Amino acid sequence: MARPHKQTVEYFPHDTDASERKTLTIIQEKYGNDGFAFWFKLLQLLGKTPGHYYNFNDPADWEFLLAKTHQKDTENTKSILDTLVVLNAIDRELYNCGIIWCQNFVNRVADAYNRTINGAPMRPDFLVNAKGGVVNVSNGTISDNNNHNNQTEIPQRKRKGKGKEKKLNTYALFEAFWKSYPKKKSKGQAEKAFIKLSPDDKLLSVMLATIEKAKKSTNWVKDGGQYIPYPATWLNAKGWEDEYLEEELPKNDTTGKYDHMVKR
Repeated sequence: MARPHKQTVEYFPHDTDASERKTLTIIQEKYGNDGFAFWFKLLQLLGKTPGHYYNFNDPADWEFLLAKTHQKDTENTKSILDTLVVLNAIDRELYNCGIIWCQNFVNRVADAYNRTINGAPMRPDFLVNAKGGVVNVSNGTISDNNNHNNQTEIPQRKRKGKGKEKKLNTYALFEAFWKSYPKKKSKGQAEKAFIKLSPDDKLLSVMLATIEKAKKSTNWVKDGGQYIPYPATWLNAKGWEDEYLEEELPKNDTTGKYDHMVKR
């Protein structure tokens, strides 16, 4: 009889294949032994987490990640994770949604699931639910951003229809918007406004292009950018539909105080 599907493992192999050597070599060279330790502590955490993915959207879960990997510097941790994304060691799309998923890790522990009913965990497919939680369509659970470890079952009928067909990468698109927008204020409100709009890649491109034009406009440059609208206000007002003629910076300015507004 097949064993229950617990989706965690007690141990994982320390492989010496080419891809693993490349990841370890680069991480250790760039971040020293701290990078090496972080990577294996992260794999241990993934091994013990049901489904082998980790949701760090909630601040408490981010702090737990730092504690489990013995990291005190948030920026250094983000830098290591960014490098792991570049190396394809962790999934870029899911990482942009606040989820850590390592397909190579799951492949390496797949033998542990040979006798289970459903086999090894599959790459999760996340959608954003109406309450702002993250819905894992792959296994039918809701991971609430306030406490992602408390998972509740979604009735099968709620997983069918348009919601499943339309895969949302809204979080990833929002991060691109947020990175581009010069006034980083009230991120939570901006995120809510962005999710409500649910723009596709094409609309996001229009937004980003308009923002680049606006950054060079007189209204956004003068007085240190104090007249730049809050991002949520800009989104709610459909700021990407604003027109910018050949507006220029104050012609006689030689102080360089506006440079930071333009070179973004």
